[in-house]
Amino acid sequence: MNKRGKRTAGIIAAIVFFIAVAALYGYIYVVPSVTGALTPTAIARYGEMQTANPAQCIVFRREKVITAEQSGNAGYYVDEGAKTRLGVKVADVYPASGSGVGYFMETTGIVSYWYDGYEDSFDPDMPETITLDCFPSQEEDAEQPPEPESVRTSDKQEGDPLYKIITSDIWYLALKIDSQYMDRYSIGSRIEVSFDNATVDASVTRITQYENAWVVLASTNRYYEDSAKLRFCDVTIITEDHTGLLIPTTARAMQEQEDGSMTEGVYVKNIRGDYVFRRISVLAEDEESGETLVAADTFYEKDEEGETVQVSTIGVYDEVLRDAGGLSDVNVTEDDEPEEEEIVFEWEKVKEESQPEPEKPEEGE
Repeated sequence: MNKRGKRTAGIIAAIVFFIAVAALYGYIYVVPSVTGALTPTAIARYGEMQTANPAQCIVFRREKVITAEQSGNAGYYVDEGAKTRLGVKVADVYPASGSGVGYFMETTGIVSYWYDGYEDSFDPDMPETITLDCFPSQEEDAEQPPEPESVRTSDKQEGDPLYKIITSDIWYLALKIDSQYMDRYSIGSRIEVSFDNATVDASVTRITQYENAWVVLASTNRYYEDSAKLRFCDVTIITEDHTGLLIPTTARAMQEQEDGSMTEGVYVKNIRGDYVFRRISVLAEDEESGETLVAADTFYEKDEEGETVQVSTIGVYDEVLRDAGGLSDVNVTEDDEPEEEEIVFEWEKVKEESQPEPEKPEEGE
């Protein structure tokens, strides 16, 4: 074979190899995803989901700002966030001429250099002063409050903030909650507040209702390194963690009962291939993933007489109709499962046939 023929054969071999690899990739990755999308059922599987809602947040604490008594160059001796005892020197300010002035801890507390001017605006001892008007407007062109800035700088003018002392490990959160979520909150309940890079536990201490929103006050003693940097921020509030079965949200359907009421459930495939309606109890829903978390096996509810009753529901690995709108394409039955037929083995038949019939008693005996 000449060089040209060998080159052509090599190109053909490379093309065949490429096609084979592409076909194998499609078989492994593409085909399963396509067939999965076309499958009319989904398998109920165990999972977890949180009940959460967005909120505007104001972070505040018991804190005192220490200001410079004279202009000059400042020197600092305590790190940000360090818990420092009474009497420890925090800073010196040296004027251009004359002696410097030392600044000492007035009480034991945490030293912070983050300042925004709102240190005296929110008082933990006067929660009634924190109203809906305290939260910045979310309108696109609305003026926003300044972000906290570090005041640990060398050049100081008289009256400039030097540092502040946080006098309590407890810090507070004022939360603006949309009224649609308020059934999730009660005084004394525990919540989780999720910031950009951390989540802290907190306890609800006060709830105030307004026309379109509520102000929820909460407190926490959980350590969060960046808490001193925060004032106005957006957070996510987690009010409950759930464990149950994950199903597609599209599988949920409403069915009319004999008394005319509507109840929610899904259609479960039985061993005959028919679909049976099963009631569900929704625990949480994730719009982003398109999944709903429901109770597994059983749930409880109140009947017409106010008694607590147990309701059977779906279990793990049940096949549910993926799209409840596709009922016209499947067979729906009112029956649960087919009646079990009695199975008689051949050896049992032989045994029955071999049994002698009982003798009849003679007349007169």
